[in-house]
Amino acid sequence: MATVQILRSWWRARYPVYVLGLAVGMVMMWLPFKTFQDNDAWESHLRVHGVPAQAVVEELVHKRRNTMHLRYEFVGAQRQAEVGCWEVCLPAGSAVGIWVNPNDPEDFVTDFGILSGHRGRLQGVVGAAGLVLSGWMALAVIARGYQRRRDRRRRDWQRQQQDQRQRQFANARAARKRKPSRRRTPSIK
Repeated sequence: MATVQILRSWWRARYPVYVLGLAVGMVMMWLPFKTFQDNDAWESHLRVHGVPAQAVVEELVHKRRNTMHLRYEFVGAQRQAEVGCWEVCLPAGSAVGIWVNPNDPEDFVTDFGILSGHRGRLQGVVGAAGLVLSGWMALAVIARGYQRRRDRRRRDWQRQQQDQRQRQFANARAARKRKPSRRRTPSIK
């Protein structure tokens, strides 16, 4: 099998993988949006069905992400939790209103709309990976289209060259077969 044929057969086998990779990448990019929608719905649910409580900011930590450490009392027990602060960062000692999930006391929403814990970080990373994956797969499909176009042009050019050589060869053979006539022209008496 010629090298070109082997490469073409590999492409035929990989093409479905490229399309599948593109689809998987799109789903991975959709995941963070779905997670944020779910978090918004859960926030609304907690505001309606949660138990109101008061929390106090114990500490504000400035690292890669700003984080507030909260302390609150729920069902007679002291609890601690942390929330990320992107828009609202309160100083230590500030009071914060929260709504706590009665089934899971570690789950709450603050009065400024931040859910407890670090929700959505993993989904954000998965979404970024999906963007990279679908980008690579789209580039592979586009590159393959350009390669096929270039191959088609090269084949056409080679065919034209081959046809031209055959015509030249045929013309050269035809010219050799023709020999001038050796007959003498009859003289007129």
